[in-house]
Amino acid sequence: MASPPTEYDGQKSIGGAVPRFSWGSSLAILIILGLAGWSYYGTQFDILDLLTNTEPASRFVSEMFPPDFSLATLQATGQGVLETFHMSFLGALIGAIVAFPLAALGTRNIETVGASRSEKIVRAVPYHAARFVLNVFRSVPDILWALVFVVALGLGPFPGTLALAVHSAGVLGKLYSETLEAVPSRPVEALASTGADGFQSFLFGMLPQGMSNFTSLTLYQWECNIRSATILGFVGAGGIGQQILISMNLFDYPKVATLVGATVIVVLVVDRFSASVRKRITD
Repeated sequence: MASPPTEYDGQKSIGGAVPRFSWGSSLAILIILGLAGWSYYGTQFDILDLLTNTEPASRFVSEMFPPDFSLATLQATGQGVLETFHMSFLGALIGAIVAFPLAALGTRNIETVGASRSEKIVRAVPYHAARFVLNVFRSVPDILWALVFVVALGLGPFPGTLALAVHSAGVLGKLYSETLEAVPSRPVEALASTGADGFQSFLFGMLPQGMSNFTSLTLYQWECNIRSATILGFVGAGGIGQQILISMNLFDYPKVATLVGATVIVVLVVDRFSASVRKRITD
């Protein structure tokens, strides 16, 4: 007959689940705490001021109600929503089209077995060039791209669409290349063993395995573009954000409430739609 577990056995099983901290993890925690304190001091973060000085914010919110549901405001809101939708969708689509060839060139797992040293160097040139372009596209925020295109092309949704497209290309190109590098290598190696060249191995071995992830990532980028398109309007790049800025400057806060409410609804609807489609793809 087995003896019941003793108190020591229970303590031992519980103690085994407690994580052990090394000097490296302890040092990392201290560094994070130090950076948090330094950032707290550098940003002059004051939670008490946030909790006590609520009069300006409450006055602003109270002036937004009741929202303006006049026909002119609803028409302007609908136009701004459609413009934001067009900018975000076309920006994501163009970004995906630009990102795909750059991601293919910027993928490290392209077959180089049997190639000479000079051939490997030649093949490394487009890889590093594509990576450099993607880093430039991604490292510059979309609102700065919008400022550049607004100066070059003028106000409106066209420069905003280009800004979203460029930034989306950088983000999607990075994610696409990481997806391709993470696919199982055995199908690619099997194709290479049958005499397929690098392009054929990529086209029939790597690409089919990453297509579902490509679609999911593109849909997620479209979600992000919906939010970004609203912000780009504050620099004159079209969309509903531009109408919000104009209404704020005119102190027309009831109209601002209507525009902001419509923006929230559109973002929630697009997020829900995209999430359901991505779930169907990944399941």
